[in-house]
Amino acid sequence: MNLHVSGSLGFGLSALLLLAGCTGDDSSTTASSATDSDSDGTDSNGTMTSTTGTTTATTTASTSMSGTGTDSDGTGTSTSTSESESDSGTDSTTTDTTDGNVCGDGILGGDEQCDDGDMNGSDRSICDEDCMIKGAVCGNGVEESGEECDDGNNDDGDGCSADCKTEMQMAVCGDGVIGGDEECDDGNDVPADGCENDCTVSPPGECGNGEVEWDELCDDGNDVNGDGCEANCTPTPLPACQEPEMYESCDGSLDKNDPMAPFQALGLACSDKINEAILISNTSFNSNNINAWQIAKGFGTYQEMGELLYSAREGESFLMLSSGVISAPNGQGIVTETAGSQTGNGNNNNDDSDSFLPGYTPADDQSGVLQPQWTKGNSNPNDKIWLSFKTVVPTGAQGYAIDFAFFSSEWPVYHDTSFNDLFVAWQVAEEFTGNISTIGDLPTTITALNPHWTADNNPSCGNPPDTDGPGFSCNEPQLAGTGFEGHAGTTWVRINQPIMEGADLEVFFFVADMADSILATGVLLDRFRFSCTECIPADDPQCTGEVPSPDCCGVVLPM
Repeated sequence: MNLHVSGSLGFGLSALLLLAGCTGDDSSTTASSATDSDSDGTDSNGTMTSTTGTTTATTTASTSMSGTGTDSDGTGTSTSTSESESDSGTDSTTTDTTDGNVCGDGILGGDEQCDDGDMNGSDRSICDEDCMIKGAVCGNGVEESGEECDDGNNDDGDGCSADCKTEMQMAVCGDGVIGGDEECDDGNDVPADGCENDCTVSPPGECGNGEVEWDELCDDGNDVNGDGCEANCTPTPLPACQEPEMYESCDGSLDKNDPMAPFQALGLACSDKINEAILISNTSFNSNNINAWQIAKGFGTYQEMGELLYSAREGESFLMLSSGVISAPNGQGIVTETAGSQTGNGNNNNDDSDSFLPGYTPADDQSGVLQPQWTKGNSNPNDKIWLSFKTVVPTGAQGYAIDFAFFSSEWPVYHDTSFNDLFVAWQVAEEFTGNISTIGDLPTTITALNPHWTADNNPSCGNPPDTDGPGFSCNEPQLAGTGFEGHAGTTWVRINQPIMEGADLEVFFFVADMADSILATGVLLDRFRFSCTECIPADDPQCTGEVPSPDCCGVVLPM
């Protein structure tokens, strides 16, 4: 909308030309300024008139005739004016005033004080239907001269009165707007939620009464710190490092058909919360034979103080891997094998290719201990079974641990031969990539088992076992019900491995029957946990004495 203002507003005024166009027969157009005309086409005041038909158009010019001439068809004269004629035949204005001004055309002229392009005096414009400035209109939504406000209505009590004066608005408790003497206004009339129903601030909650009140995050009914809810009714902060005992367990009733079951048996992936569980990704489990592994709550029949020696280290279950096959657990979740049965147990039809782990060879072992023992086995793994996962080391963690027990029916006959069955725990991290499972200065193989059971270079069950080592051999009762009677196995032992917080970590657990596919070798795995303290270096006096600390790096006897 165009708005022009003059008169009392001090704007200049120029003459307005009225343009009118008429449409008729193209050959019959008449232009005149008076009703009388001369026969030669020129009237007495110099205005040209041409009449050839019945339709007349009138033009009032602001300039005089410039002279006579020939029009485009050579039959008339030409007149120069400040406005052009319209051929539409329709007047573009609504009111023709005597001085040539049209109110409502959006052009300021004549005695108009304003012209807003229409003749509607009831709209929100300051211009009325006569093109005169109208007085302030309260309630039109336009704050005009003399108005303190204009909210578009004529209601009192809404901040702007019916005569457009600013009102002191009354506070209304519960409308969500703080006003007047209100201390707060939460938009409701619920008490004890921080703002009472009279719009005063709720009094502080009574911490320790067992009720979580408006300003409390928790309330356990006591003033003890460190028990989950502090004495000030805020949650106990999580430690910078999550202690192993605080992780969730979820292996009470696992389904082997669930792809995550083997990992949950290790104590992994029991929650999606970093403060409750070890989060893992890129999981892989490789076995063609479903009976080459089991999830069990116990193994064998030997008990100490009423509990199976080989029972879960965390939660209720652990994972078993074999280069042969493993019997299904009984109704109590316990695996028992016929005495000596692992000698005839082999060839589980798993992969027999000569490859090691995907992307790695034994020569990549930065510890340097694996390659010689791999070569001793003719670099020929059979009946391979392995699993892997990735994780990120939590903030504050300085190490991790995994508990395992290793058994082989290759011992003692094939000790230090090419039938050098092995178990490998393999770490991939920026600071170290390689085997982390060793017995003494050897990787966990049947050759490494020998120093822990007999000092004889040609061990046999006819020689007394070396009871200083963490394991059992021959007819020791601890092997009862395992199927490895007459052979050898360790007790539960632990690998302690240092690691940097925030590190990307990948872990593999691998079992293979070297150089042949008979005489089973197996491993039990449980309790993968991060540690908030770094393990003690193996050459520290705490680790070289007669009773090494369970916190030493490498393979140790756990507490």
